[in-house]
Amino acid sequence: MMDVAAILAAARRARAAYVIDPAHSRAAFEALGCSWIGQYRDGDSQAVLSRDAAGSVYLSISGTRFSAGKFGDLFDDIDVVAVDLGGGVQVTRGAYAGCAEIWAWATSLVPAGTVWNVEGHSLGGWRTSYTPLFVPAAQIGAMHAFEPPKGANLAYYQRYAAELANLVIVGNGADVWFGYPRLDSRWIHRPGPMLHLFDGGSRIIDTAAWPGGLDFGDHDIDLVVGRLTAAMSASAVAILPAASPSGDADLQMPAQGF
Repeated sequence: MMDVAAILAAARRARAAYVIDPAHSRAAFEALGCSWIGQYRDGDSQAVLSRDAAGSVYLSISGTRFSAGKFGDLFDDIDVVAVDLGGGVQVTRGAYAGCAEIWAWATSLVPAGTVWNVEGHSLGGWRTSYTPLFVPAAQIGAMHAFEPPKGANLAYYQRYAAELANLVIVGNGADVWFGYPRLDSRWIHRPGPMLHLFDGGSRIIDTAAWPGGLDFGDHDIDLVVGRLTAAMSASAVAILPAASPSGDADLQMPAQGF
């Protein structure tokens, strides 16, 4: 079962993670009901650590800050050279680069044994899928990747199948970047269900069934938040898994707008 309320909350934090000015970043997370613990920022990475009223800890990783002139982020997007982690496991170098620094910073600010809830959009979602490389399985909580490119090979997802089983992957419309990188077939999304949002509805499909697309406009966390907000406003509080073996189920509910 995919909980739309939880997905929407994660999407809003993922959107807030883009805010660069620390004071404005704090205000954005506080507006979401979170206590702002701190912000990590360097030439190719940005993330915010926060805690909600129940004590849950969130690491929200920013996507590419290209519009803010952070070209290091863009270079990470472009660098899809394989990094071999042993046993045939491979990840893309650009997105992987910098993760160790983010996690070293984050773990220094909270108690040992903290359960980590991780989310991000685009490059941030890409990096979210690498959480098992930095966090013990027992400390992995919820993970949400919004419009992430393809970040690893099949061997990676096989090795970390248990850790990534609850990773919620959200694609939107005909987003051009969800299918990136396109020219190297080794790079895939985690096999299994994903939520595909589109204008007026949604469906749950297997990531391998992603229909593709070349729409730059659909790669937009504001649009993702808007479509999830519309679903919540229509009281569509949960999306049921597909009944068909293929996992491809149209879950439009015209009367409710989702």
